Amino acid sequence: MKRWTTLEAVFLVLMAACGVALKPIVGPLTKLVGSALFIPSGALAGAIYMMWPMLALLVVRRFGAAIFVGLLEGVIVLITGFYGSHGFLSIITYVGPCVVMDLAFLPIQNSRLKWSRFFPPAWANVTGVLLVGAFIMRIPTIPLLLGCIPAFILGGFGGLLALWLYQLFIQVFPQFDKDEEGREARGKRLEARSDR
Repeated sequence: MKRWTTLEAVFLVLMAACGVALKPIVGPLTKLVGSALFIPSGALAGAIYMMWPMLALLVVRRFGAAIFVGLLEGVIVLITGFYGSHGFLSIITYVGPCVVMDLAFLPIQNSRLKWSRFFPPAWANVTGVLLVGAFIMRIPTIPLLLGCIPAFILGGFGGLLALWLYQLFIQVFPQFDKDEEGREARGKRLEARSDR
């Protein structure tokens, strides 16, 4: 397995920092919107929370990228007591979903089907809802399982949002484009320029 480049490692740290920094904004906002729409706020927040490790996976394309982002977020929250801290359980609630995300990304990482990016964060968000609901909030089984339905859908939308951000990102930094289609398109553009 290739080691991460310095640039990739910096990008992973940046994704973790974005994830932690936005929690004080995303958390209260999703509670407000969730209560108005009768959607579990944790499932709604997961659409944003899962976007950062998914974006890390899309850019780095190596197993462990999402786990690293989740671990770093958990450590930062644990040490600083930042918004969303659950003590030592923070490591589990942050890393657990990212392990699932990394595993779910393996079969589709070379897929040309853009919509397949929906599934890794969808399953990761379900994992996060189950972990927080079972171990921290002690939600009864039936409501907890029902909460997994919006968690799956909203987490998947977070994945599509990550894909959109990735496509914007590689327009500015094409060297990070890991999609075969993107490489082919760049190759054709370079050939066209050389023929002029």
